[in-house]
Order: sequence, then structure tokens, then C-alpha cells
Amino acid sequence: MGKKAIDSRIPALIRNAAQEHKRGFFVVVGDRQKDVIVNLHYILQTANLKANKSVLWAYKNKLLGFTSHRKKREQKIKKEIKRGIRDVDSEDPFELFVSTQNIRYVYYKETEKILGNTYGMCILQDFEAITPNLLARTIETVEGGGLVVMLLKGMSSLKQLYTLSMDIHSRYRTEAHGDVVARFNERFILSLGSCDSCLVIDDEMNVLPISGGKTIQQLPPPDPEAQGQTPAARELATIKE
Repeated sequence: MGKKAIDSRIPALIRNAAQEHKRGFFVVVGDRQKDVIVNLHYILQTANLKANKSVLWAYKNKLLGFTSHRKKREQKIKKEIKRGIRDVDSEDPFELFVSTQNIRYVYYKETEKILGNTYGMCILQDFEAITPNLLARTIETVEGGGLVVMLLKGMSSLKQLYTLSMDIHSRYRTEAHGDVVARFNERFILSLGSCDSCLVIDDEMNVLPISGGKTIQQLPPPDPEAQGQTPAARELATIKE
């Protein structure tokens, strides 16, 4: 990905989420998603230095073109250097990300193991394997002010979601009823357009028109005196003035 100015709505959503202690939601469309993940995580960490830095990465059965095993990654790098396809001094931002960050990798079928844990960022890949229950289970582990990042690899448009065959559909197909209507897919896409804390972006970090948060603007800095107060306490303080 070439260097370019990031759309101001992207850091605005992340910083607003941190300021309001709400989760921010990003859907990334395209095949070059690794740089996007690194950039979003960097913005998240700079938006709130005290934020939970741990990452949950949930997937079906194969990671996004890399291994979670550190030694295997090191062996792969050595082989690439030996073959002359990687510079000895070069630093891959994504390789640095997976090597230095506290990332918990989990299969969707084993997500019950993460219940009770809290993460600052959740990455969801393999949309076809997701069910409403899995979506809720993984998102609930993200702290307020954290990020949920859904990766739609192999898609150039959200329209492709309408025809995407979900894994769970195989349970309902019969000889008499071979076609299953993707109601979850339809409702999910509609929800993206109505969620003001969601941005749908491509792998070059362009904001797509369907984004519910496409009109987002960064909030003014919080009043230091009001920080830590409940809404009722702030209202009472206003009355007393």
C-alpha cells in the first residue's frame, strides 16, 4: 500500500470510540488487508495509551496467509532471504505486528474458551463461517473503546455478500429445497448502513458509501473536570452553577 493521507473519518471513529468508551466497528473489503490491520491498531493505540493492547483473532481453519507459530515464521523469513526475495534489513510492518503484539488466535468452533476474557481489538476473518451467536460471543470480549475489525477477503464489493454461501446453510439444504435465502447476510449489510460507529473501508483505506458512520466527525476534547462523572452528576453540576 502506497503512502497516502488517511481519511479523517477513520481516526475520528477510533478516537470517538475511545473517548466515549464504546466499541468501534470496521469492515475491510479486499485482499490486501494486512496493512489495514496494522494501521488501525496503531491509531487505536495512539488514541488511548491506557487501552488494552491485547488482540483476539478469530478464524475458521486457516489464518490470513501466515502462521501463528513464531518459529515457523522465522524459518519462512530465513528461506525468503536465502532465495533473495526478501532484504535482510527489511521490516514487514505486519510481521512486526504479529511478532510484538499480544495476539490470541482462536478457531470459531472453540470460541467458548475466550468467554470471560477482555481484548482491545478483535479481528474476524472467514465471514462465511460466522453465525449471529459467534458474532455476539466474540464482540462481547472487546472492551469499551476497543475495535472490532471484520475482514471480507476475496470481495471487491459488499454486493457479493448477498450471494455468499454460508457454512451454516448446508444444514438446511435438502433435495426439495436446494436454495437457502441468506437472511443474515441481508440484515448484516443493512445494519452496517444504520450503525453510526461503523465504517466500511477497502484495502486502501477508502471509506465506502454504505458506511453508517460516513458523516462522523471527531468529538471535541472532553472536559477534564467532567471526566469520571456520571451523566446525572454532570447534570447536577450544571444546575448548581
